[in-house]
Amino acid sequence: MRKITFVVIMLICTTAVLGASIPARLRMRNSDIIECNVTMDRISFISDYGEFQMPIEFVKAIVFPTSGTIITSLKTIHKNEIFRGFLLEEYINAEFEGMAIRFHKDTVSWVELLVEDKEITGGAVQVMLKTGEQFYAKMLSQELSIQTSYGIFTLSMDNITMMEFEGEGNVLTKTTLKSGSEMRGIVKDNFIVVRLLSGAELSIAPGKIRAIDFSTIELAEAPEVKEFPDFLPGEEEPVEIPHNMVLVEKGSFTFGDISDGKETPLSKVTFTYDFYIGKYEVTFDEYDDFFIDAGMQRPSDKGFGRGQRPVINVSWQEAMAYCNWLIEKEGLPKAYDDKGNFLDEDGNVTTNPSKVIGYRLPTEAEWEYAARGGPNKDRYRYSGSDDLDEVAWYSSNSERKSQPVGTKKPNSLGLYDMSGNVWEWCSDYYASYTSTAKTDFYNNTVGRDRVNRGGSWLSDASDTRVAGRVSRSPTYAYDNLGFRIARTVP
Repeated sequence: MRKITFVVIMLICTTAVLGASIPARLRMRNSDIIECNVTMDRISFISDYGEFQMPIEFVKAIVFPTSGTIITSLKTIHKNEIFRGFLLEEYINAEFEGMAIRFHKDTVSWVELLVEDKEITGGAVQVMLKTGEQFYAKMLSQELSIQTSYGIFTLSMDNITMMEFEGEGNVLTKTTLKSGSEMRGIVKDNFIVVRLLSGAELSIAPGKIRAIDFSTIELAEAPEVKEFPDFLPGEEEPVEIPHNMVLVEKGSFTFGDISDGKETPLSKVTFTYDFYIGKYEVTFDEYDDFFIDAGMQRPSDKGFGRGQRPVINVSWQEAMAYCNWLIEKEGLPKAYDDKGNFLDEDGNVTTNPSKVIGYRLPTEAEWEYAARGGPNKDRYRYSGSDDLDEVAWYSSNSERKSQPVGTKKPNSLGLYDMSGNVWEWCSDYYASYTSTAKTDFYNNTVGRDRVNRGGSWLSDASDTRVAGRVSRSPTYAYDNLGFRIARTVP
């Protein structure tokens, strides 16, 4: 333990009223390990599907990825139960060497409460959300209404073994009954109400749910959640997948396509680093906070609607500015200078994407690798399928406008709308292909235009191919062009 540093922490802490007392281990942001007792009766947590309080005896671990107002991960004593959201308390109340103190959460990296795991023995369902969260609960909703092509049915929850959900608007579900029957249709209920095992009640919109498993016999045997590790003193600070992003592991792939004779010659591209990429295209809801903060012009939605539709009418320069704004909010090193060059963590210009720490636009190679399923090496014509209508909003089905993100089938990595909906800006300058093998490829050769990928609601089938690409001036903005973000894994 670093005594000098800990004295500073002690000075900023104040006394706290003792409540429950549970042995705990805190890892501070300066890597100090503090053995103490947490003295809080409960914690308050807010997620995008509800706010709840959890008694401290149900908490196993809390992880704060960075300081500030951030996404926090909460793991409970129940195996495979994890929540993501914001801890509303500013301080962790604790007792250390007989002293009542408080640690501000910005000084803490993670909190591990030294309590035993508990198995689920039955009487609960397992709720799995599209964000990767999953938890156990008692089902309070008694019935589910489903509109099928052959009628509307009201099903008793007691007769269901599994529900799988797709989409966020008119939510489609595949419902499996105990009798073995399967039904597909649109969920008519606005909310499904459950009670967490810790006592809080939540009303969850079906559009946020990936699946509900009623087969409680198998719950205790569910595989361990890999993305929330067990923590031991001396380990590296855990890295959590950022909210609404997907991990793409390093590997190699064939860059280009000979099927249409456009994206040639083919070349091998190898990545020596892992990266994250946005699960969805950046939406109006996300972008609107930026343009208000930055005092920029409000982008038009052309009457399509805002909310969860992908932001449009955004230039490459504005997309770059959004990335730097997001970086500033989270206290990360800046990714771009004013000329659009990549910057490393020390603020020096770099041509290697693996050296860029903050949020940025994906490189063209990263974009295509992710669209092809990364290490899964999918060779579909479109991202996630050879059936374009399954995965894309394009000219034949879009009703001549963009659609809310995540309403079509994702690819094998869980990425939505990589084909169709809106074209997406990449970091690279546009240039012709070469056959030379490439490592951590990023085309920084100065040119006039930047790369667009993926096709849009206005595109024909050819432009929505995984390999499809066009070029646009960095000042260009249009109603079928948006972007998604990426970030190198630290």
